[in-house]
Amino acid sequence: MKTLSHLFVFIIGFCATALVYLPTLNAQEASPAASAAGPSASTSAAQKADTEWDGISVELTSVTRGEGDTITIKFKYTNSGSKKANIGNLGQFGHDNMATHVYYIDAKNKKKYLVVKDAEDKPIASNLQYFELEAGASRSGWAKFPAPPAGVDKISVYLPGAPPFEGVTIAAP
Repeated sequence: MKTLSHLFVFIIGFCATALVYLPTLNAQEASPAASAAGPSASTSAAQKADTEWDGISVELTSVTRGEGDTITIKFKYTNSGSKKANIGNLGQFGHDNMATHVYYIDAKNKKKYLVVKDAEDKPIASNLQYFELEAGASRSGWAKFPAPPAGVDKISVYLPGAPPFEGVTIAAP
């Protein structure tokens, strides 16, 4: 089952990466209704989007360049539904730390960046294993990534269950 979920994440990531390079307008730019419902290109990191899970939204709260050639991505999931949501099961992450499925793309250099891991192969990120949200509750998270080259100031951030947050400016520390 774990191999199947990793394959699913790889396929979704591959498809999302391919979409970044299409020269045509995406649905968010073509439809006013779509742009109101989801994230769009922005100069600010604070953006919010509905996820693929009923009643669950996610907010990209900040993307900051830090010391030591890293960036930190902070986000918050909110359950506005009337029932508890087990995000781990909804997203088929099971016992994985959901933060390991966060990534960003530097379109300028055509590179995908994954969460930094420590010597024990654990992500340098919030612990979002067995991730559940009670009705009306929110939970914040963060993850550390290698920084893109100095000339890159905008990236696309991919949070589990959400459409891409595109054109996000990396803030200075």
